[in-house]
Amino acid sequence: MVSLSTLRNHWKKSLFAAGVAGYGLYYAKTSFDISQHMKNVCADTIANGKVCDKPKHVLVVLNPAANKRKAEKMFKDYCEPILHLSGYSVDIIKTTEEGHVKTWLNDMTVRPHAIVVAGGDGTASEVVTGLLRRKEGKCPIVLLPLGRRSTTALKYLDFKPENKLERVKSLTAALRPLLEEKVRSESVMKVDFINSPSDNAPANKTTETSIYGLNDFSWGLLRDLESITDKYWYFGPLRQYAATILNAFSSKLDWNFSTDFIYTPPCSGCRNCQAKENKSYVKKFLPRMYTVRDTSIPNANSYKLNDDCATRIEGHTSANQLNITCKKNGDSITELETKIINTLVPGIEFVKKLNKVIGRELEPNSMLKSRTIQLLPSVKETTDAHYSIDGEEYDVKPLKIEVVPNAIQVFCN
Repeated sequence: MVSLSTLRNHWKKSLFAAGVAGYGLYYAKTSFDISQHMKNVCADTIANGKVCDKPKHVLVVLNPAANKRKAEKMFKDYCEPILHLSGYSVDIIKTTEEGHVKTWLNDMTVRPHAIVVAGGDGTASEVVTGLLRRKEGKCPIVLLPLGRRSTTALKYLDFKPENKLERVKSLTAALRPLLEEKVRSESVMKVDFINSPSDNAPANKTTETSIYGLNDFSWGLLRDLESITDKYWYFGPLRQYAATILNAFSSKLDWNFSTDFIYTPPCSGCRNCQAKENKSYVKKFLPRMYTVRDTSIPNANSYKLNDDCATRIEGHTSANQLNITCKKNGDSITELETKIINTLVPGIEFVKKLNKVIGRELEPNSMLKSRTIQLLPSVKETTDAHYSIDGEEYDVKPLKIEVVPNAIQVFCN
């Protein structure tokens, strides 16, 4: 009775104490589960480890600012020990500014056995871009989901981490293909900013160095909403909902854009579009530097000519959102899939679609399949709007996106 009386008279303090105690128990259990998981992973790594005379060199590209500056601690606590137990020689490069990784990789003299990307989508895009700008063979990469947005890395895993324990499991799962030498070739999107829509005119030459993406290209209202989500940090895990609801009636957002487009149909790889193999003297006389063999099967169609490959189809669209992803179709042909959404309007109807907007589950109104696509936005669209390429922002301007088949190697199951 005394206890009930105390709870009734001091219910606020009791409620606060119960909350603190509950959080303490949850924290203790999570720490214990993580500790047990790491013990099991380390034990399996030692049991299955391969003894080699000369340790393989692994280069870690670490973005210390990723995931609100938690990425470095997560890597050192849960990833670096596994690499050392496996007998790898580990070098770590910390990014200091945008473009740092691209420049460093371009000047790299000795290629490692693998590059471990310890960061988010932006770090992954910089590493892939830096490697492909070198044009000197393929150095396989490992993608660790250490960023707050790690869509690129998580697409190679079977689950999406919802808490700290699941995030630790995702990190160890991402490293396992490296230890087991499971690597596969992945196609990427190559993005070039251009001056005019004509492929043959000199004015169409690229104005900036090519950018490469593993995940997606995004332009429009949903991209803009995602970019301002962090401004509502005080809503905690509900900040996405807050950003969407509070801007559902806003006239500050650009709800519509218009652009011309030119695309070519998907192609399995004829001689018209097949990339020429790089006959580097370094690769020819120093093959030992290329520690992982390129297992890509030669394309049987590379010597044929596809009459439809060079066909140019023109069009125009006014839309709310445009997404372009690089994926394989049912015939195992890598293509660009362009989804266009043009049914979003400010107001109650937009709020009703809240869950689909946040979950990116909106059905596109039209879809294009292509090998290349050019976007030629109208003049008014090039003022304050931005594109997103694997989470990195770029000013809106005419550009060309094309598929580069089997451009990069990724350690994954």
